[in-house]
Amino acid sequence: MVLALVLATGLSYFGVRMAVASLASERGTEKGLELAVRWEPRNPDYWYRLAHFQQFNLEAPDPASALDSAHKATSIFPGFTDAWLDLATDYELEGNFRAALDAYQHAKRSYPASAEVSWRYGNYLLRRGNLPEAYTELRLALEADPNRAAAAFSRVYRANPNAEEILDQVLPALPIVYIGVIREAVSSKQLAVAQLIWRRLLALHPELQIRDFDVLASALLNAGEYDAAKRIWDEGTRTMNLPPLLQPQGSLVWDSSFESGINGYGFAWHLLPLTEGVQTTFDTGEKLSGNESLRLTFDGKHNPNLEPACTLVVVKPGTRYLFSGWIKTRELTTDNGVLFHLRPFGKTSMPMVSTRQANGTTPWSLVEQVWTAGPEVSRLLICVAREPSDNPDVRISGAAWVDDVSLLAQPSEHAKP
Repeated sequence: MVLALVLATGLSYFGVRMAVASLASERGTEKGLELAVRWEPRNPDYWYRLAHFQQFNLEAPDPASALDSAHKATSIFPGFTDAWLDLATDYELEGNFRAALDAYQHAKRSYPASAEVSWRYGNYLLRRGNLPEAYTELRLALEADPNRAAAAFSRVYRANPNAEEILDQVLPALPIVYIGVIREAVSSKQLAVAQLIWRRLLALHPELQIRDFDVLASALLNAGEYDAAKRIWDEGTRTMNLPPLLQPQGSLVWDSSFESGINGYGFAWHLLPLTEGVQTTFDTGEKLSGNESLRLTFDGKHNPNLEPACTLVVVKPGTRYLFSGWIKTRELTTDNGVLFHLRPFGKTSMPMVSTRQANGTTPWSLVEQVWTAGPEVSRLLICVAREPSDNPDVRISGAAWVDDVSLLAQPSEHAKP
């Protein structure tokens, strides 16, 4: 009976100590953590948390005490990986690089498969200029956690701007890795590097999403590298599971017959879904070819002046082209119906060209227009458009469909003798 009472009292005492220490540690303050280690001095987690607080307390950091607390944590539990990592950081901040290296190696031995250990150890080696070993650790980190790829590339590239070497020795050949690094290279305006990585990505025969390559294509467009932008776009879209696009041979218009269903990216059609009383959609119920057309529905309450659907094409300056597109209308009121605008894009004095209009009720009808790019024109916006009536009281209603839009380069005209 007495022994049981003694045991119960002892257990109660230790239970109270553990409870007090736990409550104290949950405060997240230095005093609370110090109280926790006093009540539970053999708990390595409390020492680790105290060391972390002492090191990273913005108001009053205490590196010396942090080192001491972290050492207590590792002495109680030699396999405490996070404590070894904090020790390594503490030593590096003090300039004790030999001790920092030893702490990283302890962390590595305690958890060799940890992405965090390889990441922090690899970055330490990179800062110390030990590139071969840094590459090894960073590659291990990326194999375990590919989402770190962009940050890894950025840091290694600053230390050694040899993209081929980084690709060969640091970056695992994984689509998610290359995609992340391409975004990082684009954000740093390293477009040549991004294109190099793009070629590595294509060699993996990936299945991509449009967001995976549109950022690079758009950056190249903005940089004036128009042909490269279109090449990236074409290569990227070929990796996607898209329906046949029914492109006329040689046409510069991507998705001439509106088959892709893509809206608002790069060289795809950019639609304004609903504006000024005009609803713009893809329509599977009415088409000239393929599975879809573009439909414009006017609500009869507006006299809009707008271009609800546009697509960008890359053209060669001074080249003559034949534009064509098909329009069908149903009960489209007013003299000003649906037409196409050919609008040179960029800094140019070349005027916009408008095609003939379609209104009323008409079957599918071909609209054609010869157009020649000016000497400074490399991009052309092709827009489905409606121009306003001169009478502001006019309201347009009805529907129109557009399909099979193309732009074909024409043979050069022979000079007359």
